[in-house]
Amino acid sequence: MNADQWDQLRRGVECPFDSRRADASDEWDLVSRLSASSLYLTKNQTYRGHCVLVLDLRHAVRPDQLSTEEWATFCADLHKVETAVTRVVKPDHINVASLGNVVPHLHWHVIPRYTTDPRWGAPIWPEEARTELARDERERLLRALREAIADSALAQR
Repeated sequence: MNADQWDQLRRGVECPFDSRRADASDEWDLVSRLSASSLYLTKNQTYRGHCVLVLDLRHAVRPDQLSTEEWATFCADLHKVETAVTRVVKPDHINVASLGNVVPHLHWHVIPRYTTDPRWGAPIWPEEARTELARDERERLLRALREAIADSALAQR
């Protein structure tokens, strides 16, 4: 991607994270719609439980482009997601990253880490391996994440 293409995305021109995203794609499956964002389970499960939380409120690239209330709501969604992912997959550690270098739209990568993972003790990028779960295993993981998100929503009421 060249600088002009990135700048177009930054301005929201044909941003793949804007408007209604498909619930399922070659890259992800919808887990849940939250207060300010939507959670997707990535197809690449090299790091079991790796999800992406995408801001739904509007197109924004950086946190300073959000109001204090929008930022607080987005962070509350992130907290709910990290709690649910940790409960479901029981990682040794969890990474949370918001980069925006490829898609300049606010989103968080929630990446469970395990002492047995291929890059333990190092960043996951550049990602060398791509692991996809068997259909039934992926469905079980999606169900468990959806239940954990629903349970945390009930607990916060």
